[in-house]
Amino acid sequence: MHIILGGTSGLGLEMARQLRESGKRVLVLGKTHNAQEHGEGFPLDVYYPEQVEAAPARIEQILGGDAIEQFVWAAGYGWRGNFEDQLDARSMAEVNFAGALPLVQWAWRKMARQHQKSVLTIIGSTSSVKARGDEAVYVATKHAQAGLARSLGMQADEQKLPVKVALFLPGAMKTPFWNGRELPVDYLFFNDPAKVAAHIINAVNHQQQPFLEWALPKGTLT
Repeated sequence: MHIILGGTSGLGLEMARQLRESGKRVLVLGKTHNAQEHGEGFPLDVYYPEQVEAAPARIEQILGGDAIEQFVWAAGYGWRGNFEDQLDARSMAEVNFAGALPLVQWAWRKMARQHQKSVLTIIGSTSSVKARGDEAVYVATKHAQAGLARSLGMQADEQKLPVKVALFLPGAMKTPFWNGRELPVDYLFFNDPAKVAAHIINAVNHQQQPFLEWALPKGTLT
């Protein structure tokens, strides 16, 4: 099974759609999940620890003994502006990184003990490797994600684990985030989430090394 945390919108939603079209079983987790729109899965808001704590048992029940083929961490949101003006910076830190960490750890532990090979796919951002003056907290959370992915990739290699790590760093995309907003002047150069999803799925399918890091800056897959 493929599990997508943050699969109810944007890139995660597109990955879920393409994986299902290829015949894969996909479990979608996300704040706005509903079965009619998102298929198999359940609502999960990683801001709330009690929801995260309850999620593994619920996933285990759905798995029914099946293995995890891939766990995708795509949950998160962005905000632009001066650091002093950002409301509830802790919320972004929780949703983009700390809140999801116990579930990611559970998935890692389970995949590391499986007999079947699997992949932990982390969707970062070009902000994972670059500072931005108007996205301080977002950048911090994405740097944290990237650091975790790189460290886990080293662990997988050193311990010869059956789980690989793939870190993707896409630039700006044409997602519903921009619906109803004034479009940036360079919007035409934003990446197409369908093309980014296809690229990620293909790269993971052909991954041989324990750790893969791939940047997809704005203008790469328009």
